[in-house]
This record gives sequence, C-alpha cells and structure tokens, in this order.
Amino acid sequence: MDKPRSTQGVTLPSPASHPEMAARRRGAEWARAVVSQAMSRPVLTIDVTETLWDAWQLLSVSGLRHLAVVDDSRCLGVISDRMILTDIPVSEDRMRARGVGELLSRAPLRSVRDTSPLADVARMMARYSAEAVPVLDDLDRLVGIVTGSDLVRWWADEAAARP
Repeated sequence: MDKPRSTQGVTLPSPASHPEMAARRRGAEWARAVVSQAMSRPVLTIDVTETLWDAWQLLSVSGLRHLAVVDDSRCLGVISDRMILTDIPVSEDRMRARGVGELLSRAPLRSVRDTSPLADVARMMARYSAEAVPVLDDLDRLVGIVTGSDLVRWWADEAAARP
C-alpha cells in the first residue's frame, strides 16, 4: 500500500484555480447568458417589397452579411449575402427583377427573445443550420439579430475575461 506523500514545503494549487474548475465556471456563465448579451444591434432591415439588388447594395455598403426582412414593423425573416449569391446567377438585371421576399424560406420564422438562454439559441441554430436569427422583445419588436459570429465573439470575450 502506498504511503501518503508529504506536502510540507510544497504549495499546492487551490481547487478553484484548477483548469477543470475554471472550465466549469465558464460553463456556468454560458448557462446563465442570455441573447441580449451577444446579439448585434441595431439590426439592418430591408422592406419585403425591395429587390435583391437593393439588398445586395445595402449589404455591400454596410459590410454586414445579414438583413432582417420586414413588412411594416413585423420581422418576416433574415436573408444573407450567401443566400443571394447561391440563389441566382449574379447579375444586376436578375437581381433587380427579383424581390427580397422571394428568398424567404417557406418554413416558419425562427426567432428568439432577447431574454432567451444563449446556449439554447446556439443549439437551435446548429440544429436548423441557421446563420442568423432575428431577436424580438416581449412586444414582438425587432431589437437585434444573433449570428454564429456573435456567439463565437461572445464566447471568446468571456473566455478571455476569465482566468
């Protein structure tokens, strides 16, 4: 049978500074995080009656990759630069002839609340291969958008802020 080793003169790290404990603390922080902590705002919108050319120009000028499509003040969905590029051969004439609404999926709009748990939203985005999801408040007003990049940025900032 092994004898216990003496720890006299040796400084042992506290359990709280152990890497596994730090990972658990970060995991607990992730579990408590809500969408409003990671979402992008203000969100860039385009009316459903605009053309794909208008959307492309707006994305190009802004440097963003996603637009929330709205009808009056109601969010109908999100379109991306990738959706525009893969849906049609890129030409100004073709983009001017098609409406933004034509790109919206026929599936029900997946949106989240600004108070939704961030981990749940990340799982939902992964399950449905969603690049971006509109964020609504309790009155169904569009208040932001959460993207995969937002999730990675939030996680990286949290990891850097913790020992």
